[in-house]
Amino acid sequence: MVKSMKKVKRIIAVALVFTMLFASQVTVFAAGTKDAMQSANKDMSIALMPGVTGDSNTVTFNYNGLPDNAIVKEVKIDCYNASVIGGKGAILAQSLTITSPSGETHTVGWGRGNVTTTNLFIAEKAAGTWSVYMTGTNIASPSLGSAFIGGTKYSRPKMTITYILEE
Repeated sequence: MVKSMKKVKRIIAVALVFTMLFASQVTVFAAGTKDAMQSANKDMSIALMPGVTGDSNTVTFNYNGLPDNAIVKEVKIDCYNASVIGGKGAILAQSLTITSPSGETHTVGWGRGNVTTTNLFIAEKAAGTWSVYMTGTNIASPSLGSAFIGGTKYSRPKMTITYILEE
């Protein structure tokens, strides 16, 4: 009898927790989401020898103007304006490494059409300075030599943070 009462209490407690979680989510999303877009502080570029994988320079995005209670729902990086630099090698973009103002870092696969979206920063504070760099590989054959150093420049990538205001 005592064991079955403990089970019943545990089931009721779990049900109550899920009910409270659902109710709080409905309240938060009822307030609506907002978007804030910023351009990077500089161009993001990468130049590599054939067959080499490496990282670009790091660019930053300043979101210091957001309210302190702005909480991330989604982050989107748009490297829309790409141009070839260097020789004839081609850079295959592989991933973006994004760091939030709190220092949380995630590496995410490069998105289709040079637009990468992630919700890995959900519930992080949005305000502050974010940083981003990309990783890529020069897919020219290493046997071609240094004449095929390849590079790509992304002119002032844009970051959009979709956020909610925490109550």
